Amino acid sequence: MKNVKIQIKEELKQLAQDLRIQKRLFKSKQREGTDTYSDLRDKDGLKREYRHKHIARCLLRGTLYESIEPKVRYGNEPNMDTVENYKKEYLARFEEVSREQ
Repeated sequence: MKNVKIQIKEELKQLAQDLRIQKRLFKSKQREGTDTYSDLRDKDGLKREYRHKHIARCLLRGTLYESIEPKVRYGNEPNMDTVENYKKEYLARFEEVSREQ
């Protein structure tokens, strides 16, 4: 079970690193004047994925949503269906590991 928690944390770290790289790439393309819609879409997709996975992980650990994101602008709320899907995915991993043991 501990390994699954570590795997999830490592996935989030890798996603954050990919997001930083994508941001730098997008900024450099903006400076050159060659940025495209697909670059922006990729960056925003990674950002959304990280946010939802982070919220799911924190909720599974028992943190209240209000503590995770205390201030959220109107219209910028996370998609809780996506968060629930990630929570189910994480719980399935935990159950798989517990069945193996």
